[in-house]
Amino acid sequence: MEIIKKVDSGIDEMAEKVFMNSIKILGGLRKLIDYRNLTWLPSLAEAAYVIVLRNEGMKTYREIAEELGITENTVRNIVNADEKEVEMYIKGEIEKVDEHVAGGIAKLAYKKLKQNKDF
Repeated sequence: MEIIKKVDSGIDEMAEKVFMNSIKILGGLRKLIDYRNLTWLPSLAEAAYVIVLRNEGMKTYREIAEELGITENTVRNIVNADEKEVEMYIKGEIEKVDEHVAGGIAKLAYKKLKQNKDF
């Protein structure tokens, strides 16, 4: 049985803030009701952790992948997601995006929190 290490509580708190701010970016909790079959909230949580571990924990792609039990490629896709393109997508300005959407949303949320000095 694989044991996943507990992540530093400061990282946990930051990732939770990024996740909650991501939901605000999407229109808030009430708006999520409109997406009744929403299946990507776990991906959004994962992306929040990746962004925080990369930017605050200064972890490598490999370290993040091992810590979260995901692939390095997934970490890379999240970290390299074009948040501006994802923002245009969620605003309905473009129909399709080839970016990691959850990663782009998490990056937007993280940058907003840093800008407002909410960490």
